[in-house]
Amino acid sequence: MALAVVGGALLSAFIDVLFDRLASPELVNFIRGKKPDKLLQKMKSQLLVVKVVLADAEKKQITNSNVKEWLDLLNDVVYQADDLLDEVSTKAATQKGVSHSFSHLFQRNKLVNVSKLEGIVERLDDILKQKESLDLKEIAVENNQQWNAQTTSLEGRYGMYGRDKDKEAIMKLVLEDSSDGEEVSVIPIVGMGGVGKTTLIRSVYNDGKLNGTFKLKAWICVSDIFDIVKVTKTMLEEITQKPCKLNDLNLIQLDLLEKLKGKKFLIVLDDVWIEDCDSWSSLTKPFLSGIRGSKVLVTTRNESVAAVVPLHTVEVYHLNKLSDEDCLVGVCKPCISTLRRQSQ
Repeated sequence: MALAVVGGALLSAFIDVLFDRLASPELVNFIRGKKPDKLLQKMKSQLLVVKVVLADAEKKQITNSNVKEWLDLLNDVVYQADDLLDEVSTKAATQKGVSHSFSHLFQRNKLVNVSKLEGIVERLDDILKQKESLDLKEIAVENNQQWNAQTTSLEGRYGMYGRDKDKEAIMKLVLEDSSDGEEVSVIPIVGMGGVGKTTLIRSVYNDGKLNGTFKLKAWICVSDIFDIVKVTKTMLEEITQKPCKLNDLNLIQLDLLEKLKGKKFLIVLDDVWIEDCDSWSSLTKPFLSGIRGSKVLVTTRNESVAAVVPLHTVEVYHLNKLSDEDCLVGVCKPCISTLRRQSQ
């Protein structure tokens, strides 16, 4: 049953992501036309309907296998829509770097995307027609109850493109001793949303060169809603690989301090928005029990976050946008190769 609830939360988060992508001017301009515009508007309407019946479906799936199957089908088509819009958004962002000789290939691929979009809208239509027979009720979702997508340390099937120099620079900061005598050092990675901070740090975190250097490693997604008890508890569970049943911050921090004491650790705090000195001070107290060379990697959109961290900061690393050439190598080249084969 726990998995079912988590699955519903993930689905709700993906729908929020889809709404953001559907509102993207780059996507609309890239795929615009009478038919695709109509399809995009219809998908927005369909997703609004899905949002209001999702909460009821999540409850009923526990006792009704038909609702569970309905959610599985919905989950599948929402992931397909997310993949398609992600692909289109990426191509839209890199279109300027494509030479004129390849423009006809992108036009052909645009038609393919519209066809896929049409198929997804048709599937959503079929799925939504079933909600009446399943007696799914509309329940309004409060904004303050929205679930925020969490990042993880797991790498996907696709490689990282255009960030080799950035990774090399950060690996150097992580491995070298530039602590000025301090036990624990912070390396803030600052960059705009969507620039690839998490992907880059994930590659660093999973690099085999770190295995012999750090006794302990932990990955924590902090997100914009900061809950110090939850974040500290997650750190403890990451390090011990065991569930923590404590709810008192003092007891959790004492336990975490004991686990970090005398060890060289690497902790990633991903997607940090904390700009309050007191919150940072309270969060990082257990880190002080680590030994020299311990590092904390912080990813954030705001440089002001890095300024209030109460630990020794090695260097603020600014992550810039990828060049058009790197975008083409990472995304468009495989697409162009596919289109070439299709045209033969």
